[in-house]
Amino acid sequence: MNSLLIFGYGYTSAYIAASLDKDQWSIIGTTRSSQSQTNIIQYNKEQIHKALEAVTHIIISIPPVAEGDLALGEFKELLSAAINLKWIGYLSSSSVYGNHYGAWVDENTKLIPLSERAKNRVLAEKQWLDFGGQNNININIFRLAGIYGPGRNVLELVKVRRAKSILQEGHCFSRIHVEDIANVVKIAIGNNAISEIYNVADNYPCPTYEVNDFAAELLGVEAPPMIKLTEAVLSPMAKEFYADNKKVSNHKIKTQLAVKLKYPTFREGLKSLIAK
Repeated sequence: MNSLLIFGYGYTSAYIAASLDKDQWSIIGTTRSSQSQTNIIQYNKEQIHKALEAVTHIIISIPPVAEGDLALGEFKELLSAAINLKWIGYLSSSSVYGNHYGAWVDENTKLIPLSERAKNRVLAEKQWLDFGGQNNININIFRLAGIYGPGRNVLELVKVRRAKSILQEGHCFSRIHVEDIANVVKIAIGNNAISEIYNVADNYPCPTYEVNDFAAELLGVEAPPMIKLTEAVLSPMAKEFYADNKKVSNHKIKTQLAVKLKYPTFREGLKSLIAK
């Protein structure tokens, strides 16, 4: 029986956990909440030390800070001493690539992170890769594109007229359905003999207004009006989003992991969501 510990049991990691065969996997996650849940432990040294006695695989789904990864910073000694641990998957972000002016990026592209969040991701990736090399543990880095899925998608925004269609010439954004993330990670866990970095994105990077227009069409409502970037009122995070411009290649997950995306573009993904 494999034993998986998930640091930061949330939206994406819950889908990953659900994708794994319960007859072959024992799964626990961490929380800082005081609420008691089945298969969820408190994020503290005592409970994590106990869990690590049997853990074979770990997924990290906690946003990093300026010092890098929180779990590694707090529990490095415990992790180094975990005798059964053989694989760690780190859920990173395609924001690490920064701005490539609309060009395609792959796992070998130079990282030029612009935002503090992206810089923190780059540092955390390096820390985990270094840790794996020092402890003979295979590390997989998953650079996730924009995540969407049930309850978290543009349909919800278009319904309440909160979606913004911003015109910035040549700007593209890559995205990925949460179920496809879960499948990629599931396949990679089964291929844990090597350390690798994987982009996790669908086949079709495109401007956000194209997605908004399609969502409005599915809902039978008016599409959000087009706004020039120079005229838009944006949050700091949205400004970071529009400062980056790249197309994220998924070639490696298709060739090395033989991944077949359930939702190859946003169209299939949104159609499935509106049908639920």
